[in-house]
Amino acid sequence: MFRRPMRPLRRAAIRAAMRPNQVLVQAVARANNLLAQGKPNDAAQIFERLAQEAEQRGFAKPAANAHAQAALAYTTAKNENAALTHARSALTQFVQLNMAQRAPMFYNNITQKLRENGMTNAADTLQREFGDKIKTLQAQGFGAPASRGRLPNKCPHCAGPARSDEVEWIDAQSAECVYCGGVIQME
Repeated sequence: MFRRPMRPLRRAAIRAAMRPNQVLVQAVARANNLLAQGKPNDAAQIFERLAQEAEQRGFAKPAANAHAQAALAYTTAKNENAALTHARSALTQFVQLNMAQRAPMFYNNITQKLRENGMTNAADTLQREFGDKIKTLQAQGFGAPASRGRLPNKCPHCAGPARSDEVEWIDAQSAECVYCGGVIQME
C-alpha cells in the first residue's frame, strides 16, 4: 500500500508547539501571585494539582518541580503533613531523575524552611530518608555547574522564579523554566 509522505510542519506550527501551555502558565502565575499575596495554602493546592496532572501525563520533571513548590508553600502555610508528603515526592523524583544539582538544592531549602517554621519532625524525617541519597547523588555529579550569564528573576511566561542553578539549560543563552517549560533568555 502506498502512503503519502507527511508534510513537514511549518515554522509557525513548530514555534506554537514549543510555546508553553497557556493553561499551565496561567495556573503557575496564579499560584505565584497567591504566594505573593500571603495565601500559601491556596497556592500549594494549585501546585499540588499541577503535580498530579503532570504525573498523569508522564512529565516527570515538571511533576517533581510542582511537588517541590507545593512542599514549600505548605511549609509556609504550616501544614506539616502536606509539606512532608510533597517534599518526599519531589525528592524521590529528583533522585530517580538523577538531578544532581536540583535535588541537593531543594533538599537543603526544604529542610531549612521546615526547621524555621518549627517542623523539626518533618525535617528530621527527610534527613533520615534522603540524606544519604542526596550525598551519593552529589558525589556522582560532575563538579560545579558551568558558569552562565544572568537570567531574569522571573519566568516571562508564568512569573515563576528563574534561578540559574535550578533551570534546565538549553544552550549558553537560554534555559527551560522548570515550572511551565517556557524558554527563558539570558538578560
